[in-house]
Amino acid sequence: MKLLSKEAQTGISRQMYNRGRDIDVALYNYLDDVMPKDYVLDALMFYMTDDGGFGRGLYIDNYNPNASVYQIYEAYRILDMADIGVDCSNELYDMLMNRSMNFLYNRSEIVENRFNPNVATNDSYAHSMEFSYTEDNRVMFGYAPTAALLGYTLLFCKPTKTYYKKALKMIDTMLVDFYQMEHLSKYEFISFNSFLNSIRKLGLYPEDQKKIEEKLTDLALREVSLDFKDSTKIHPLDCGMYLTDSRLKEMIDQELDYIIDSIAPHGLWEYEGDWKTNKYAEEDSAKIKWIGAVSVNKFYILKKFGRLE
Repeated sequence: MKLLSKEAQTGISRQMYNRGRDIDVALYNYLDDVMPKDYVLDALMFYMTDDGGFGRGLYIDNYNPNASVYQIYEAYRILDMADIGVDCSNELYDMLMNRSMNFLYNRSEIVENRFNPNVATNDSYAHSMEFSYTEDNRVMFGYAPTAALLGYTLLFCKPTKTYYKKALKMIDTMLVDFYQMEHLSKYEFISFNSFLNSIRKLGLYPEDQKKIEEKLTDLALREVSLDFKDSTKIHPLDCGMYLTDSRLKEMIDQELDYIIDSIAPHGLWEYEGDWKTNKYAEEDSAKIKWIGAVSVNKFYILKKFGRLE
């Protein structure tokens, strides 16, 4: 089993200040036990829009300054990585949650029990093609990031909150749909895995936890790819990060080894995505921004799986 050396970790710490955005540095410093998690809340404030959502390029491949569901998902994903939840006593947390949940549940487009991750204003700004406001993209995302967002709502809100109760109703319908699904996209694997992790943390839906894991495992074993150089493929960590099947664990170990081996000479990880268009020159600057964001994500995963020396 390969470990990320202490020397490599020192290099990451140094380079994050050179290459990472403030939000990436704040999250990394919490994960590296350098600073308290409250700095993550402070950094997220810069991405909150006037209408209460998150935008302003929080998700790097979408330069739209306006709020969208996907950028709210990105904010909540970061909060979860920073172990920030409903027990947070920081007043800033309550403000961020109240405003963003209001945007999510009262102002966002919901079609067939799914949040549309995109908004029409995306098309006025540079973005990768999956963030174009099209019906094809809405269908492609399916239950992503809806499943993750519903889990995060249960994690981040008290049961007395209206948003919590709305989430429960949407979850009932989602689970009926999920058990009938025969295929999941990469986005949906990630999103349903996130949902499973959230309800496990809370001890909710105990019977469904087992059923969800069994179905995700069955679908994952059909779809998983060990071609780690192809970012479009469904990889073990995408579809099995919170699953316990021994076959998936073996493949996850291979991917973790690959992550350690693929650190770039400059000390961080490179972005391997593709906007699938030549329309926007901003893709080049996005790839530079991604270096810090990708690296904190990789570091989080390696720490989670005990791969730090």
